Amino acid sequence: MGVPSDLMEVVPILLKLRDLDELGDVALLDLARDARIEMLRPGDEVAADLHLDRHVYLLEGEVELVAGGRVMQTVSAGTERALTPLFRIRTHGLVARCVHPARLLSLNQLTYERYSAALKPPDAFGITLEEGPASDDPTGLVDEIRQAFYHREVDLPSLPELAVRISHAVQSDAADFHRIAAVVQTDPVIAARIVQVANSAMYAGSRSAHTVQYAITRVGLQAVRAIVMSVILKNLFTPRTPLVRRRMIRYYHNSVRVAAISQALARALTGFDPGQAFLAGLIHDIGVVPLLVKADRHEKLNQDAELLEHVISELGRTVGAMLLEQWGFETDLVTVAREAKQWQRDAQTADYCDLVQVAQLHCALAGGDRISARDTRDLPACERLQLHDIDPDSIIEDARREIEEMVSLLSG
Repeated sequence: MGVPSDLMEVVPILLKLRDLDELGDVALLDLARDARIEMLRPGDEVAADLHLDRHVYLLEGEVELVAGGRVMQTVSAGTERALTPLFRIRTHGLVARCVHPARLLSLNQLTYERYSAALKPPDAFGITLEEGPASDDPTGLVDEIRQAFYHREVDLPSLPELAVRISHAVQSDAADFHRIAAVVQTDPVIAARIVQVANSAMYAGSRSAHTVQYAITRVGLQAVRAIVMSVILKNLFTPRTPLVRRRMIRYYHNSVRVAAISQALARALTGFDPGQAFLAGLIHDIGVVPLLVKADRHEKLNQDAELLEHVISELGRTVGAMLLEQWGFETDLVTVAREAKQWQRDAQTADYCDLVQVAQLHCALAGGDRISARDTRDLPACERLQLHDIDPDSIIEDARREIEEMVSLLSG
């Protein structure tokens, strides 16, 4: 692919790439010697299947990652995503299609692996891989899976293009209801779900919301983003094996319930957006999804529920933060995925992670997933949220009908 590159041009580029920052000078020079540069024009395509022996990076321009005729992700030069290889998954038929004139850099994968194998991988995408004490893992399976994620050997689910567009639109300073409504209406299922939520007890007004734009105005932009994510998460992955299928259903139902409780708490506290709180609760355990993708194809994991839970407990937080970073989510939401189950976490001020921790506790008390914290007195999050001034039990009890309706609506 491409033409040989100038050594002195490539080395400074390699120093900026996230998965190369632990390599020494000799390794970087070896990689630079075999580096290739390719220029793309709009419409040109680069196939992942033809570059299994190369790491490909975007240096300039913009490309779309396309699989099965669908745009899975847009990658722009200069973003965090561009600091990692374009083809982080090996889905058959995946291509990078040029949108704006682009310049690609490719590196020899065998050279990279020869040097990286000598390193203990302390970090992946800025996330500490070793979290907590070493587990009793006589089979070495946890470490095997940890290494698979570190070396990009697992198909991390891509965020569908509609979710990417909604996320970007909501985060934009120029966000407006009319433009977002136009995007939402391209998916009838999501459009219908937003209208249903707008007419639920949580949001119901004096008159029904019959149009998507009116529904979006009622629930707010952050809530729209959360609703879109809830629909997408439910359909992001369809397991083949019974054990993984049951675990996926349990994961989704628990996430929706934590999200609804987080939203109810946010309404009673100052400084929190209820829609953002719902999204934070929804993605707090997102690391389960890529691990279930891995488990569905791993005979030991898809036949042993106890072993599967052990792997999720060990790696869920790391993988969840990794996935949200790949999807371009905000730092505070990445923190939720990484720290929502660190009950004694240290934070300077109250944040959405604190909110989600309290929501998890109340969800567990109501029959949701078990957690290791015993009660609210164990949580520093409660002190930061100043819950001694209010009664979270009363807040959740008062909102019980709204919470149950939201869970039923999104889980049905």
